[in-house]
Amino acid sequence: MSYPQQYWHLYRISLQRHQGYHQIPLPTAQTWLNQAKLDSQGLPKQLLQLFRDRQGDLQGQALAGLCLRCYVSQPILQSCQRLASLFSAQQNFTYQELLPFALNDDGQKLILLDEAADSHQVQLSPNNALHPCQFQIFGVEILRSYGAQRDNKLSLKNWAFLKTKQHPEIRAFLSEFGFQHLTDWALLNRARKTQFDQLAPADQTLLQGFHGVYRRDRRCQANQRSKCKPPTEAQLLEIDSYCLEQGYPSREPKLLLRDLQRLAEQLRQYDLWRSRESLETYDAESGDYAPRRDLPQESFDEGDLEQRELQQFLHRQLAIAFEESLQHSLTEKQQQLAKSKRYKPFAELYFTGLSLYYVQAQSLAEIAPQLGMSSWDQARRILNPGDLLNQVRRQTTEKLLAKLLDLARQKGIISAEPEPNYLSSLCQQLDQFVDQELFAEAAAEIRSGKNRRFDSAYAQKLKHYLPNITPN
Repeated sequence: MSYPQQYWHLYRISLQRHQGYHQIPLPTAQTWLNQAKLDSQGLPKQLLQLFRDRQGDLQGQALAGLCLRCYVSQPILQSCQRLASLFSAQQNFTYQELLPFALNDDGQKLILLDEAADSHQVQLSPNNALHPCQFQIFGVEILRSYGAQRDNKLSLKNWAFLKTKQHPEIRAFLSEFGFQHLTDWALLNRARKTQFDQLAPADQTLLQGFHGVYRRDRRCQANQRSKCKPPTEAQLLEIDSYCLEQGYPSREPKLLLRDLQRLAEQLRQYDLWRSRESLETYDAESGDYAPRRDLPQESFDEGDLEQRELQQFLHRQLAIAFEESLQHSLTEKQQQLAKSKRYKPFAELYFTGLSLYYVQAQSLAEIAPQLGMSSWDQARRILNPGDLLNQVRRQTTEKLLAKLLDLARQKGIISAEPEPNYLSSLCQQLDQFVDQELFAEAAAEIRSGKNRRFDSAYAQKLKHYLPNITPN
């Protein structure tokens, strides 16, 4: 039986190659693998069992490990390339500069694990003697840490991809360029004026309130260099009081916390970070950095990495398209009323009406007399929150479709003019995506009748904008 080259071809550094690496065959690994006659299905798991089998043949153990070192060398390389593409927007460094930290295996030594040894890695000599390794191979450390995790839900390849991103020397290298691994609260705490100026007025007020409370309490801490922890309920209540004083609606602590997390995510996407991604977030329970919550929670093939990148692209562009569409639709609706002979007197009351509907959760029947409207039906025709939602949804989907088609053209997936069937299928999928992420919950809130609550992402964003819009 012949086995894929990824189990007996190793990616290693090359100073002679422009790309900084090359792939070399390891005949010893190939010969042993062919003789071992393992099942091609689930091969990484079988090799891991052989590599960690303390009762087995030392030579076989080490050779099983050598096959696995070949196997993880590719995701190590891919992770370095991915990090460079995310973090080097200004071309300050290249992925080749990251390779020496992680792609440091030449495949010439047989290595075993020994938990009793300080380094955990020992070299197997030709006479089967074991000697402590003076040089630590990162690929072997990946195998050790993967086996040490109980019920690891990541595949070995994706574990290698993740561990490379967490490599201490790579993190130290990135920190020299200002790319730190910040929690949401640290990111909000250190927000700069260039980021602040790009926020909507409501978000600026929220950030000012956070700074006033959180920074004050941080200064009172004995250890001001400690990790930034989530704000306490008392702090959230104080932040809410500040926002209320500035004319914004009151929010429950859990909703305010969610808004702060949304704001932190928004800061990550602004120009200062140039679409760079945080490697991890701080986990208060473990007291250490942990993979971001959007990392996969179950095993998947390396092909799914592209799927994850696409999902990240979609969510990032959805946030941008939604914000632009909401602002444009609000202004357009008000301008349409101003141009209408019949409803022109109500144009300047449009945003007030929406505020009564969404912020104070009043019904159209309750709003009508407050704004001088003759009936519920007239309030419905003027305010029509359902029509606004549909317009925002339509514009958001159109903007997102345009971005996705641009990406597909850049990657060569489609030609300049996509096929009608492809376009139709894509539109259906985008409709489902935007509804699931934003608009289905918002539509359900409008239909809910009495005692309705407006807690959806759509409603929260709308409530932030309404107090700050000046009628034309």
